[in-house]
Amino acid sequence: MPGPTSPVAAETSSTSKELTVIGLVTMAHFFSHFFVLTVPSLLPLIRADLGAESAFVLFGLIMTAYAGMSAAGQYPAGVYMDKIGARPFLIGGLAIVSASVFLMGFAESVLVLVVLAAVAGLADSQFHPSDYSILTDRVRPGWRGKAYAIHTTGGFLGFAATPTVVAFLAPHFDWRGIIHILGLAGLAGAVLLIVFAKLLKGVETPALAAAKAEKADAKKPGAASFVFSTPILLMFGFYVATALSGNGIQTFGITALIQMFEIDVVAANQAIATYLWGITIGVFAGGMVTTWLKRFDVLAAIGYGLSAAALIAIAASLLPFGGVVAGLTFAGFMIGAVMPSRDLMVSSIAPAGATGKAFGFVSTGFSVGGFIGPVLNGTIMDHDVPAGIFLASAILMLVTLGFAVAAGWAARVYKRAGARAAAQPAE
Repeated sequence: MPGPTSPVAAETSSTSKELTVIGLVTMAHFFSHFFVLTVPSLLPLIRADLGAESAFVLFGLIMTAYAGMSAAGQYPAGVYMDKIGARPFLIGGLAIVSASVFLMGFAESVLVLVVLAAVAGLADSQFHPSDYSILTDRVRPGWRGKAYAIHTTGGFLGFAATPTVVAFLAPHFDWRGIIHILGLAGLAGAVLLIVFAKLLKGVETPALAAAKAEKADAKKPGAASFVFSTPILLMFGFYVATALSGNGIQTFGITALIQMFEIDVVAANQAIATYLWGITIGVFAGGMVTTWLKRFDVLAAIGYGLSAAALIAIAASLLPFGGVVAGLTFAGFMIGAVMPSRDLMVSSIAPAGATGKAFGFVSTGFSVGGFIGPVLNGTIMDHDVPAGIFLASAILMLVTLGFAVAAGWAARVYKRAGARAAAQPAE
């Protein structure tokens, strides 16, 4: 009969499981971002094949359908996974979005791409609430800042990888072959989640127990009332503005750079990739400082203010193409550095047992911005003002900065009010 497990062995096992969970969730998040930019990265090739004379707004509907369905699904997904667990949502979401992208390679019209993008968007809506539910429930509190940073870094690695991979594959395959390869890669990731699914089992249990305890206490607010609190609503606005400020660069930046500098699709993809790699590195750096620099609003003011300045210089044609690449990299880094502290703030103001709802609601803002952005930026491109993509992004980054400062102030007021209420003696 085996003896009792030593404390050291138990701690090692727990640490190994936590790291594996972080890795699995980060891998799924990588693919969720990777697929968002699949169509934008291939847009010049898709448009040349399916409708070179069609308006950019028409192709923008593909991204709008993706974002619209993602927006519609995120909060309901968060509500249900707080009740039944996040594992089936995470695995099913990755499998369905990957299959939808793979099927896009057979499309013979923009309408078919729009329909498949809508299906992919609904599947994509599962990622943020399920990811953060799993990380919050399964990762020790002292590690959460770094876990969120690794998770967010994985997402932006997905963003950065899409144009990088497309630039590598474009000389060898047409857009259909490329999209088939990308879809199969995502399906392989879903299989990996299934293989290790046992590690994700029961991730909802701690949150569910806390939610029941909170509900039993009549003095505490219901789990859904916080959605209408000022800090959460301002964070929702911040997420909307964040998505809008980056949407133009991500969806039409490649096409805009081709028109502004008369470069080919490979060079344009590589330039946008530097912006996305900048965000990725910035996220990792930001995660490393969350333990001592906790002021989300201060970080956001610095990050978005400097990013806006760099994009204004690009829009005003003050930089040669090499300077544009450097400016995009710098802007991306400053934006990325804000993100881990953003996630920690949402986690800190979410009630126990309602992490899925909190992130499901605020991250819907990403999809709302993604729904509006392609139409706005497609209209700018149809008016033959490619530099306007970067100017609009800069203006929207200043709006994002305003939301961040307001949300940081409201969160501090909210926490102080909660501390005072908790200190009052029971009647």
